[in-house]
Amino acid sequence: MKVKLQRAAMLTAFAVLIGSTYVNAQAGQSPQPAPPSQSDKASPPSQSDRASQAAPDPAPVVGELTRVNADAKTIAVKTAAGAEMVFNYTDATMVSGAGKSVAGLATMSGAKVTVTYRAEGANNVATRIEVKDKT
Repeated sequence: MKVKLQRAAMLTAFAVLIGSTYVNAQAGQSPQPAPPSQSDKASPPSQSDRASQAAPDPAPVVGELTRVNADAKTIAVKTAAGAEMVFNYTDATMVSGAGKSVAGLATMSGAKVTVTYRAEGANNVATRIEVKDKT
């Protein structure tokens, strides 16, 4: 009987030891962070936010019309600083002072022009070309 009591006491001690180890291990673990709530998640920008973040159109360029390439649909303008800038144009490009069309620019080399444009990748696309009379 003495052996049975010793065996029971050892099993009890072993169970207590295992149980306390388990409890201590659980207590030592850091709690997992709660998943972010819907209000914590960043919402994607709305279309109006994206539009306001878009780069503004560059300032218009004023200079002398140096050449027109109707096949490539480009014009070149020499600025007051002496740099030559090349602009693509489209059927939607508004023209004033040159017979109201880009075709009228072909005979206006040397005229003072103001080009309003937007950058599209590496290209400058003219949205408006204003031609002043040659002086």
